Amino acid sequence: MLTVLHTLICPEADIEHCAEMYFRGGMPDMEASGAGFSLPDNVLLSADTFYNGLSVGKWKSLGTINSLSLMLRVRGQLVLELWHHAADGASSCLQTHEFEEPQARTHVLPVPEWSGMAEGMLSLRLKGKKQAVVEQLCFATDAPPLIQPKLGVVITHFNRVAYVTRSIARVRQTLLSDPQYQQVIDFIVVDNSDTLDPTELKGAQIIPNQNYGGSGGFARGLLYLKDQSTYTHCLFMDDDISCEVESIRRAYAVLSYSPDPKIGLAGVLLDAQKPWSVQEKGAEFHQGLFRPLHQNEEVRSVPSLLALEKDKGNPVYGGWWFFAFRLDAVDYYPFPFFVRGDDALFGLINRFNVFTLNGIACFSDHFLSKETAFTRYLGFRASLAVFLMEGGGSVTAALKLLSASFLWCALSYRYQSAKAITLALRDVSKGVSFWRRTLTYPPSLKEIDREQSRAEEAAYFTAHSFVEKAGSESRFRKMARAVTLNGHLLPDACMRKAPVYVGEYTPGLLSSVFLRQRIIYRKYETQSVFEEQLNRKTFWANVWAFAWYAVWFAVRFRALAREYRVNAKQLCSEHFWRSVYAQKKP
Repeated sequence: MLTVLHTLICPEADIEHCAEMYFRGGMPDMEASGAGFSLPDNVLLSADTFYNGLSVGKWKSLGTINSLSLMLRVRGQLVLELWHHAADGASSCLQTHEFEEPQARTHVLPVPEWSGMAEGMLSLRLKGKKQAVVEQLCFATDAPPLIQPKLGVVITHFNRVAYVTRSIARVRQTLLSDPQYQQVIDFIVVDNSDTLDPTELKGAQIIPNQNYGGSGGFARGLLYLKDQSTYTHCLFMDDDISCEVESIRRAYAVLSYSPDPKIGLAGVLLDAQKPWSVQEKGAEFHQGLFRPLHQNEEVRSVPSLLALEKDKGNPVYGGWWFFAFRLDAVDYYPFPFFVRGDDALFGLINRFNVFTLNGIACFSDHFLSKETAFTRYLGFRASLAVFLMEGGGSVTAALKLLSASFLWCALSYRYQSAKAITLALRDVSKGVSFWRRTLTYPPSLKEIDREQSRAEEAAYFTAHSFVEKAGSESRFRKMARAVTLNGHLLPDACMRKAPVYVGEYTPGLLSSVFLRQRIIYRKYETQSVFEEQLNRKTFWANVWAFAWYAVWFAVRFRALAREYRVNAKQLCSEHFWRSVYAQKKP
């Protein structure tokens, strides 16, 4: 009895992709029936790619897969080669097979070389000779699974009806219709906006819910899985499920063969605008900051794929766009952050052993393209709360982190973002009781003016010269910027009236905006812009407010840190969330 670990795929419709993430040399044609793909005659296709190459070291690290076979169902004439790409760059052909099948026929080809492998990547090369059709092509094992997981996929939804409806329909068609998964994978959609029609989401369990953000939605999902008493594992996912369904199948296989009770399987997050670029493949925590690992690495070349699977840093969490774990490994539920930071703290305090694998991934617009004053407030208050909860940091380190970000925003005229950081500092300094009182939409967001961005046509960016990188700068100019607080101490007569056009995260940003009255910012990787203007009154109001709350925080730091270390985890308990939902029924 063979268990499928890894099936070769072509890109699904509506999924961001580039061809080199699937095949090189061309792309097979999907069969109209949906059963496999056809190969062009006399064209060599190589599957040494992000989605179709098999990562030897990661599968081997599970310690339970002691055999491997190729299983394929083909018709027509074709040649298949099995290749191994070693970590040192050497490549070798392990097997070659020729097929001539008038009717579809299944073949099982053992890979005896598997027992001697420890690293690298296995891949296939395919060459159609005549009317070649591949109905199935996968790596499989006859090693018995350690467990048959009952997996609950929990999706928190808020006002994205079209996304989640389309996504569930796609999953129902390609996964839930497969008898192999019908009884072992269920989808649970926690509807925080109470806007979903269950008749339009057949195949999913809909749970109407009070809007306590992502934290509350995923906590409600965990409570549901536990109350059913049949689920063994959970997979958190975003409500647009922007991933290949094969990622879910592979995750299920990893969970089936993993002996680690604390495994936390984290999907790779790719950039929707540049699908070959990694935003995050696990993340580490250091002095109050969560740092994404493998950021900006690319997934197109074989050397890059081999490097991407090497351990890097000390990953402690996976984002909830795709994060799977055992239910009996959960010691703490999500902290009520509403949004931002909840997934990071959940991984950190549950001490999951984070596992990532090429070919298990999701897509999202880049973090920076979604950054606003609102998200800065939410992100900084979460980071500061985690900093206090986990200890190990000084008040100097905390204020250094906040001050650098505050000044970067304030000196570049993004005063609402600077205010957001101040409000985050103020609210976290109120202690753990603050979080108990603000489970729903954070009241402080009402104190922040929403960014007024507008979409522009491509011609706009051609007509206006946007600064991509600040030019070289003399020592005198650097000193002048520092002494004048990037122009805030200079009179209007010194400021140029014509606006400068600049990317929001352009290197040398403060230099680019110096001596300008008006700034036109371009959002990262988008065609949206927003405008900011020099305002000395607002600048100084922000500076004094930040200074006041920084002093307050410093004076209270020891008591505050002790309070968070002792009491904050009470808000991460199952008892806490059950009491929340017992008091307020949706």
